[in-house]
Amino acid sequence: MTSYDPNHDPNQYPGSYSGADQGYQAGPPPYQGPTGSAGYGAFNVATEKNSLGNWALGLGIAAALCCGAFTGIPAIILGFLGLQAAKAGRATNNAMSIVGIVLGALGILFTIIGLVTGVFDSLTGS
Repeated sequence: MTSYDPNHDPNQYPGSYSGADQGYQAGPPPYQGPTGSAGYGAFNVATEKNSLGNWALGLGIAAALCCGAFTGIPAIILGFLGLQAAKAGRATNNAMSIVGIVLGALGILFTIIGLVTGVFDSLTGS
């Protein structure tokens, strides 16, 4: 059973001491972080946005090889989002985003050149 103390500070946790002569601090101990990282090692880099660069590169390769503007435009958009994430420190694959942007732009350029020169006319049978 607990006893009532009229001088008790309501902000003080039970069982903690606030005496400066004893070196204790009122309140709970400060947060120390997780004690064990199950298999992650010392490099806990937040890489949740690395997929943007990966998608940009994949779509850029598809744009340059066969799909043109259909995958080139998304490659450029995702590449810019990946660059922003890398600049903010949320991603580590800056180069993949840049290559995705370049390949996406080349895919769009190849599509425009193919339409202007009439290369795609032979594919439609006109």
